[in-house]
Amino acid sequence: MGTLAKYLQQEFKSKLNSEWICSDEFRILSPDLEKFLGYQPRADIMLQHTDGKRLWIEFEISRADPVANHVKFATAHIFQPQPKTDTFISMLSSHIAPGKRNLAASTILLMRHIGMSAFHTALLPQISPKEIKRLNHLPLPDITKENLNIKNEFERILAISETLVTTTDNRIHFAGDLYDVLLNLKSWNRDIATDRGREFWGKRNIIYFVFDPMTQKFAPSKFCAYISIQPTIQPYSTVYSHLNKKTEMTIDVYVNLDGSDSRFDGRRARLHLTKGLAMNAHQINEQSTIANIFYDWLNQHSDIITVHPKGAIILSPPSWFK
Repeated sequence: MGTLAKYLQQEFKSKLNSEWICSDEFRILSPDLEKFLGYQPRADIMLQHTDGKRLWIEFEISRADPVANHVKFATAHIFQPQPKTDTFISMLSSHIAPGKRNLAASTILLMRHIGMSAFHTALLPQISPKEIKRLNHLPLPDITKENLNIKNEFERILAISETLVTTTDNRIHFAGDLYDVLLNLKSWNRDIATDRGREFWGKRNIIYFVFDPMTQKFAPSKFCAYISIQPTIQPYSTVYSHLNKKTEMTIDVYVNLDGSDSRFDGRRARLHLTKGLAMNAHQINEQSTIANIFYDWLNQHSDIITVHPKGAIILSPPSWFK
């Protein structure tokens, strides 16, 4: 473990309010089961609320194989099921290679499919990979001088793990990471390409759009900021029939939710994407290259989207994102 993880353990212990107790290197399995299995899944920190809720937090800073911890916790769940009060949360720094970040995020889906409450989110998303590497090799006293905003990290954990809205078929949460945001962008463009999707969407006045530099497509930011989780299956039940249950927002779910609950809100969505996930917001006229791409894209959707008179504002991934 590098010094950055140790620093985070120390800071969470000292900075939390009185409603939370923080323990580090928390043992998940019983000693007998650890001995039998030959491995010891330990949460980097365990946050326990006064109401009994517990959050198992893993800091994935620069691991060659960040999925290893996910697998330890998932297989431990088979032998000793996760209590209903508990939730696993993996926090992934920008220093982890994109493919490995996405693999870790996808593994969260598998953990849910075997009955676990599990989430993933960004760790210090405002900080570049190079800077994460530097911080991780500093002595602990020197990291303290960097004045990292640990309060933001704690707030992001709570934001993405809290169920915002519950419907008959889904639980709505904030997107945990850019991985979720861009999957939602793909989902919107896929759904809107169908006659049913366009009819259901109707025509909407939009000001904030998320931009994906890789596909050079856009989608409304509010649509991109939330995920839709279907109920987890019980341990040991059949997994295969549930493998199509991903968490992307869909036009069906979005339209049914929009305007029905104040927690499903465009302003909250934008603040989560910018403050929580470090996306950059720019007026469309401030970025000529993106503006050309945007107006070409908008021409294809002029029957379903009207840009707000103030002009479009584009939310882009942070500069380190590839």
